[in-house]
Amino acid sequence: MISFVRASRMMSLLLHLQVRGHVTGAELARLLEVSERTVQRDAEALAASGVPIRSTRGPAGGYRLDGGYRTRLTGLGLDEAGALAFLGLAGPAAQLGLGSLLEGARTKVLAGMTGEARDRASATAARFHLDPVRFFGTSEPVPCLPGVAAAVWSDRRARIVYTVRSGATSTRDVDPLGLVLAAGVWYLVALRDGARRTYRVSRIRTVEPLPDPVRRPSGFDLAGVWAESRADLEREKTAVSVTLRIAAHALPRLREVLPVHGQSLLPGAPTSEWVELTVPFESAEWSFTALLGLGAAVEVMAPADLRTRIAGELSSAAAQYRDGGRRGQDPG
Repeated sequence: MISFVRASRMMSLLLHLQVRGHVTGAELARLLEVSERTVQRDAEALAASGVPIRSTRGPAGGYRLDGGYRTRLTGLGLDEAGALAFLGLAGPAAQLGLGSLLEGARTKVLAGMTGEARDRASATAARFHLDPVRFFGTSEPVPCLPGVAAAVWSDRRARIVYTVRSGATSTRDVDPLGLVLAAGVWYLVALRDGARRTYRVSRIRTVEPLPDPVRRPSGFDLAGVWAESRADLEREKTAVSVTLRIAAHALPRLREVLPVHGQSLLPGAPTSEWVELTVPFESAEWSFTALLGLGAAVEVMAPADLRTRIAGELSSAAAQYRDGGRRGQDPG
């Protein structure tokens, strides 16, 4: 008797052949997450049951269906249907543990299309790609993401240990409402003591599911709530205003480190080589770090304590390089 797991795998193999036409054994093994020997056994079992599978050997070998054979057993399972929300987001789906479900759902959808519609879908996928991670960066580690996602999926409350910006940790019981991927960073939107909160998933150290169901607000709209949360964050009161003189070529780099409400203060087409302006920063510490990174392309005019601090840091760095150069020279 064929087990449910094997039957499901054999159906997936059949659907891949129906969608792709000719597939190598190695590719099928990768898609089904089994060995090539297992693919061969499953193909032989399908052939023995009357499915016209043909195999060829050699470098260009593989498996195909003869005679335009098609199966109509393409119904989506509940989990596969849920995974369809991540079409075009294979990376995030894999982080959530939905990679195989998404691939299975995608294959079934393509198998149910006409040849022309399938070609159009394939052509679209070949021309458009969504990459949610910023340039020169990698996705930050989120070891607790599967646990958080499980709580979101099951609508169960959770107890999380969370690291705040100071480095301290606290334990919080929350009602997980949804997960948001923004610029490659995962956020959990949740209720805590009835108030809405947003948690950066990378700062969650542990997650423990609780038996109580989530108290989800009536008519909750995750996209709308996230837009409000983001707007609130971007409208936060400026902690420090800095007057500076900056080279025109460094303005794009300055834009990257300013809050949203400060970016509109930058001139779009400066008419001189140097520009003087006053811009906001979210904190005094961030203004120091960000402006120090611009080096000689910027001069802080005010506040005086920030100007003094940056000047001291640059002076110390210059002395370190000078001393290091002398240490590397041969004596005498």
